[in-house]
Amino acid sequence: MGAAGDSLGLEGWLQGLDASKLLIALLPVWILGAFIGMLLPRPRWLETSTRFGAYWLSSPSGVLLRRFALAIHGFVIAREVWRHCTIPGTFHAIAAAVWGLLQGKGFDLQLPADTPPHVNALIKDAKATSNDSNTQDVSVAAADWHITEADLQFFQHRVEQDVVIPGAGKWEHMTDLRLDSLTYTAWRRRLPDGKTEYKSTTVADDATAEEFMDFYLDDSSRHTWDTMISDYGVIESGPSNQRCQVVHWLRTFPFSFISQREYVIGRRVWKQNGALYGIMKSIKHPQAPQTSGIVRMDVFYSMWRSRTIPDPKDPSRPACETVLLHHEQFKIPENLSRFAVRHGMAGFVKKMAPAVKAFVTARRQRVDAVKLCSAHVC
Repeated sequence: MGAAGDSLGLEGWLQGLDASKLLIALLPVWILGAFIGMLLPRPRWLETSTRFGAYWLSSPSGVLLRRFALAIHGFVIAREVWRHCTIPGTFHAIAAAVWGLLQGKGFDLQLPADTPPHVNALIKDAKATSNDSNTQDVSVAAADWHITEADLQFFQHRVEQDVVIPGAGKWEHMTDLRLDSLTYTAWRRRLPDGKTEYKSTTVADDATAEEFMDFYLDDSSRHTWDTMISDYGVIESGPSNQRCQVVHWLRTFPFSFISQREYVIGRRVWKQNGALYGIMKSIKHPQAPQTSGIVRMDVFYSMWRSRTIPDPKDPSRPACETVLLHHEQFKIPENLSRFAVRHGMAGFVKKMAPAVKAFVTARRQRVDAVKLCSAHVC
């Protein structure tokens, strides 16, 4: 992600825990395991009606076996709860603090930042690269804005340069969608911290990079087709030449195991080598305190490159190719997050396709009207 997050204090350690949602998510797993266990045939030598079975189940070794199975079951549940409640590296930090206490050095607990270490490492490399870059067409305005050139370099390293991330998995193909006015291909990979990163390529027919960028950044339009956006607003605006904004989103998901989520997002646009880059990520902002009872999305980034290419169906007209990199941490077990993304992806794209076409048509009518009006000095 972009700039590294501040270290979390103890008061924010369990932020985002929704015990009821967690129990609901774990309950089907437990019920399924118990049901399968009841269906499995028990070996005849373990039947309590037999002398050997009665001895085995009532003997100390049989009691030990049952206790061991319960311990394993409890460990799996505890592990899911721990992963849900804490940031990767928390256990190591606590262990180091306890070890220091035993050595007489005091209890120095330093909880990890909310930005994964592998992201911070790439950001460090990106900053070094950007300092030596010879690229001249990147605007130097708003150098201290919430979204910086390091964030742009982060995207370029991961997507365009395909930098190897130690410990990360390979990209796995997820889906291919072929619609009337749009094609969409998506992949995912597991990051070193166990979370998931997504990549997609979208080709929108009869659209330019500028038109698609306007479409993607227009929250008022997005609210009409992206039904998960339940509320939105602008918190801060920066230099308009790079469309710098801080926005607030409330998202409501069509899954019972994900409650409403709150986003505070910084976003910015760059133009390089004929392509447009849009960078969005979650940030902290003094004018956006967390809403009580709603989970704040602290780790989120959505970054893309849009460029105009010949339309594959009709080379005489333009098309927009967009490569997007996406990651967010819902603060629920990762297998549920992957399930939600996979099963919500097709519906999202099918809603987006006609919305892009309608937005581009309306935009061209507005632009043509302005040109006609200017020509007649109205």
